[in-house]
Amino acid sequence: MTRTPMSRTRARLRRKHHYALAALVCGALVAPLSLGTASAAPDDRPAAKKPKAPAWRLLHSENFAKPLDPGRTPWTRETYSRPFDTIMDDNGAWYRNDYGPAWDTAFNSFATYRKEFKVGDGGWLTASLSARDWNKDGRIEKAPSITNGKAGGKTVAELKVPDHTGGAIFRPTRQLPDQYRVEYRLKTLDFGGKRNGTIDYDNRINGYSKDGCKTQHPWGEGSNSPGWEGDASAPYCEWQDVREGDYGYNGFHYLSIVDFANPAPRNNHFWHYRRKVLMDSFAQHPDRVGTGTGGRVCDSGTNTYYNYRDSSFNTVNMWISGLPNWTPGKGGLAGNSQWFMTSCSGGVAEQQLSSAAELQPELMPGQDYVFAIERDATGYTLEASGNFARAGQKTLRFHRNFVVGNDPIWHYNVKPGEYDGRFNNTLVQNDNNGSAQWPDQWPAGSAYPDSFVIGDLYTNVYEGSASLTDIKLYVPKK
Repeated sequence: MTRTPMSRTRARLRRKHHYALAALVCGALVAPLSLGTASAAPDDRPAAKKPKAPAWRLLHSENFAKPLDPGRTPWTRETYSRPFDTIMDDNGAWYRNDYGPAWDTAFNSFATYRKEFKVGDGGWLTASLSARDWNKDGRIEKAPSITNGKAGGKTVAELKVPDHTGGAIFRPTRQLPDQYRVEYRLKTLDFGGKRNGTIDYDNRINGYSKDGCKTQHPWGEGSNSPGWEGDASAPYCEWQDVREGDYGYNGFHYLSIVDFANPAPRNNHFWHYRRKVLMDSFAQHPDRVGTGTGGRVCDSGTNTYYNYRDSSFNTVNMWISGLPNWTPGKGGLAGNSQWFMTSCSGGVAEQQLSSAAELQPELMPGQDYVFAIERDATGYTLEASGNFARAGQKTLRFHRNFVVGNDPIWHYNVKPGEYDGRFNNTLVQNDNNGSAQWPDQWPAGSAYPDSFVIGDLYTNVYEGSASLTDIKLYVPKK
């Protein structure tokens, strides 16, 4: 498939609007809860009481000294015979009901291939990759990879995603226990953001290659979303641009907990309905920031905020997913509300795009960063450690109870007995080309197993490379 540069569309879309960005993360609107709108001020509830951390014992540890994928696992074509859901998965009904028959043509214009292999003692880790075959000839043009490497004197796993339509992640092979701590060491990161003060470096723009077009096709924002004409029959290059423009951003999931077993890379909108808690990078292009602030970043050394636009765009968001908007309007998307925790808010989760810290990739791999998430009997704890811009060496650690007030962490229960059904509801879509209802999205008697995800899990956004090591899983001491 030949991808030609955008022409008249870019100019038309730039004229179309510049809009508020503080309520946007990774392409999804922050869905309002009982607050009505995203709040610029902290809520009036006290921060969750920090419980005493459990005493942990190490269950698994992987430093990638042994060869990865020694059997050279083959790529297999994805048939979607076993979708994760019927809503926002790659072939989900949501897109068809919004975009109409033209979306099927767009979706079927390429083929997707998957590859997975076990890693570590007993195969406790799984590496999962996704790639696009643009012209359906059985040959992947730019395959992502997870291979052995060296960085800063350590053996590492190198994740490389040379095209934004690929994905590469680590996940647990089996469901996580009820209580656990997972952590790892990030040695290098190159998924966008500025280097030495500029977004344009190494012949790339915000981490993306400059070749051809790079758009969200075929999983664009809803047809009524800004940034494009909303027409699924439009050529590839006329969908929302991910490299620059109003929807330009790159990113990386430092560590996320999702609500189902055996996760694999999928389109970005799917993930906005499947995450519980997460830490991620959201490297916006200056076009997306526009004349706004782009959000805010906490300097944990002084506990004061500064504007995202004044950062290097290599920030760390530490946040939870809350309840979704159960009835998005026509041309909208299903997605959960987003609540951010920083030391500037005293650890209280707020519905405003707020980064907890700013990484310094130029210091890597001489210096690295450690990310960890814990689940105990009361809630989740998110932790990030390293030499952060402005703040220096810090460990940032925020605990959030499963439920605060009437606001839960989405699908927090890993066992039916942890939840009584109080937040159950029906997801309703009444759209331009069809309607659907998905009842019992969180019923009593349900359970949602925890799985962690590290890497690039989006198959229509994100491009770059990273290296990591020392993935560890702890469980409580008996």
